[in-house]
Amino acid sequence: MLAPTTYPWRVYQQWGKKYGPIFTLQMAQNTIIILGSHQTADDLLNKRSNIYSSRPRMVMAGECLGHGMLTLIMPYGPRWRAHQRLQMSCLSKRISTTYYELQEVESKHLVFQLLSTNEFTDCFRRYAASLVFSLAYGKRLTDIHEPDLKELDTIVENTLTTLIPGAWVVDILPFLNILPKWLAPWKRYADRLHNFESAIYLKNFANAMASSSWNWCKQVESMADGAMSHEELAYDIGILYEVSSDTTTIAFEVFTLAALLYPNAVQKAQAELDRVVGPDRLPNFGDKNNLPYIHAFANEVLRWRPVAAGGVPHAVTEDDEYMGYYIPKGATVIANHWAISHDKSVYDSPERFNPDRWIENPELPLVTFGHGRRTCFGQHVARNSMFIIIARLLWTFDIDCLFEEKNGQKIRLTPDPMAMTQGFNSKPMPFKANFKPRSLHVEDVVRREWDVEERDVNMILNRVEKAQAAQKSKI
Repeated sequence: MLAPTTYPWRVYQQWGKKYGPIFTLQMAQNTIIILGSHQTADDLLNKRSNIYSSRPRMVMAGECLGHGMLTLIMPYGPRWRAHQRLQMSCLSKRISTTYYELQEVESKHLVFQLLSTNEFTDCFRRYAASLVFSLAYGKRLTDIHEPDLKELDTIVENTLTTLIPGAWVVDILPFLNILPKWLAPWKRYADRLHNFESAIYLKNFANAMASSSWNWCKQVESMADGAMSHEELAYDIGILYEVSSDTTTIAFEVFTLAALLYPNAVQKAQAELDRVVGPDRLPNFGDKNNLPYIHAFANEVLRWRPVAAGGVPHAVTEDDEYMGYYIPKGATVIANHWAISHDKSVYDSPERFNPDRWIENPELPLVTFGHGRRTCFGQHVARNSMFIIIARLLWTFDIDCLFEEKNGQKIRLTPDPMAMTQGFNSKPMPFKANFKPRSLHVEDVVRREWDVEERDVNMILNRVEKAQAAQKSKI
């Protein structure tokens, strides 16, 4: 079978129904094994992670663009572990709790912005960008049009174009990379992208090192202790921005889509918020253990429409055998997140958005953050963002479809739940929604809390540093 080029995750799901939960594709000399069930992915990528944790050679993104510095697609080994250690020093589950204050500031800003606009995607983008930019470089991004945000958005878009499976001939036929640049247009294109992103990453890194407060750049530079170049360290931090800002924005768009299409789930969440939080303050992280339905809602958002729908490729480093199949060393192994998230043997009526499934069984698996040793480093920060944003949006707003006049009638603009983009990350096609405050009192509470909020990022980050020092003293 040849690899499909249009919505491959959906095609693979259909092929899985015909050929079973594991099947093989051949793309030139590359053996590609597709895993289409939770069981197969868990058995191989989790339980045999000692040999399934590497990445296939991704020439365009990893070598031509990233010059071997993109940790997301770096082969498993000592070099990857060294970079992982640096990034995990910023993103561990314990450390992520020290970012609560900043997440509360940025989420409060987001809710305040939505009082006066329905451009929710821009608001989500600003939140995601500002959170990571503040932690990484010590500067908040208060407006969607800030030059720093536009520069990094361009980098994200450029990188995603190089990661699309099968889009570049050099990824299908890697030996072509020996060609000189004048015969290899992809090299010339990648050079332009690399020079642009390297300059931006180094500029931001230098600015962060010169700032007065703690930030991720200072954190990794002190831990590296001269063992890595400034460019490598700058890439480590830049990649954290790349992989988190776009995925966070998409997850919130999916949340909005689900809120429009499943109002009963919204009403259950709002009832829980009204009971636990009450009408006179916004939800905060102090409520985290008392809002199980909000956590269930967040999990269902991540399951229902997984961001990396096609999964991130793994590579097997030894010959292996599974279910009677021979899996050769060097084969690419892809867990199809779309199929796994809609695995009927795990999720009842998987096409339906149903947070109650997580109340009934909190131990349900969630594939969104990957598998084994390549599980997403930033999952704890991401989960905390999902909690605080969903809680505050549903406490503040009723989210409904917009209407348009047509032939004298009001037509409800209901989005298509299956209308998703293609690419490495898959997001809903553009749609509209109306964020209406649930009451004048709620609106007053939001405005009052935002008016008195501490917004000085240097002061916030200094408290983050003190909180982390306090954590270390207890170990």
